Amino acid sequence: MNYEHAWQYRTCSFRNICYDKSKKLFHFYQHPKSSRKPILFEPKHGHLYDFHFNGHGFVNLVARASRHESWGPTIVDDLIPTVDVTKLVQPHVLFLHWHVKRFNPGHVIWEDILAPFLTMVRLGEYKHKQAVLMEYKNFPPADSKFRKLYNELAPAYAAKVVSLDEYMNSFRTRFICFENVMAGGGTAMFSLDREHFTHGKERMLYDYRSAILIHHGVDLSRPPRTHRIVLVNKTETNRESTRAIKNILQVERFLRQTYPRIKIDVINWKGMPFRDQMHELHSTTVLITPCGGVSSTVPFLPKGAHAIIMDYYVNKAAYLRGEMWKVGESGSMDSAIWNYFPHVRKLYYQIRGPDDFQFAFPNATNSRYDVKIIIKMQRLKELIDTAIQNSG
Repeated sequence: MNYEHAWQYRTCSFRNICYDKSKKLFHFYQHPKSSRKPILFEPKHGHLYDFHFNGHGFVNLVARASRHESWGPTIVDDLIPTVDVTKLVQPHVLFLHWHVKRFNPGHVIWEDILAPFLTMVRLGEYKHKQAVLMEYKNFPPADSKFRKLYNELAPAYAAKVVSLDEYMNSFRTRFICFENVMAGGGTAMFSLDREHFTHGKERMLYDYRSAILIHHGVDLSRPPRTHRIVLVNKTETNRESTRAIKNILQVERFLRQTYPRIKIDVINWKGMPFRDQMHELHSTTVLITPCGGVSSTVPFLPKGAHAIIMDYYVNKAAYLRGEMWKVGESGSMDSAIWNYFPHVRKLYYQIRGPDDFQFAFPNATNSRYDVKIIIKMQRLKELIDTAIQNSG
């Protein structure tokens, strides 16, 4: 972590720090009469005395950061301002929204809003519902799906989530000084090549998940006592991403005929309030869902539940260089994160060849994005029976 190029993985707590509204910069104050203090003990370059080096900052602010999404305060050889100052004592966390056009709840839940939680816990600075989360420069519009989901998640563990500019401008003083500003640690949670950064964070992930459930009124001490199978009907699709279940009516009929004593529900999450989704999930023992963003709520299942998650088939168009899964294999798209929630048992429904899917529109070629899954009943039954038998 002492290498300057490790800024993407660094998490830090900054004190002696103020925001100068006139310059729109965070200033880190060093006493003008004190000697220089090393910030980083770089193995190659020796002592480094600045938060900026080789065109990048000291920490990252977003899961998929380039040097343009790195950040570090500007060092000022001066005393901390005492005039025209607002002093803030509650913890503050700086982060950056992953600015993409297409809404995907998984990246919001498990990257954007998870990152500040992990930052505080890892630094030993977590204070329940006291922190202010400050989005650096891409704060989503109030009417966007991104912002609406922010408002469902952040209050579970923080006081509020705000735009840095709007928040700073709400104070009348030129300087806003902080007792503590935390930043860094954003990780691409769904990327297999970053999976090793998730090792050992299982408890933190579980606590974050639990805080969200509790915030939405779910009683974690009351898991379901009888089986309930939920089949997810994904209808919100477009040319770039489908992954719905092609023969969902056949699957529903099969479930009702094969498991007449078990409650069967077909649920479409589209339009359902997030609070209601949390209650539906926590009363489910077996969830059958396509992969991708629609499966992003799998961790909100109760302890001991099973999630049957559709894989995708890797054809030449779907293969990504460096990915674990090769052409002709069945890829478990989101396993890089779901496998770190041991309270839910994952059963991956494999997609083994062209007979297991249908392209969703003419001229489609990519079997990761552009398909609808054709479920084979006997293969599904094997997984459901496994889930029921394992539940005892």
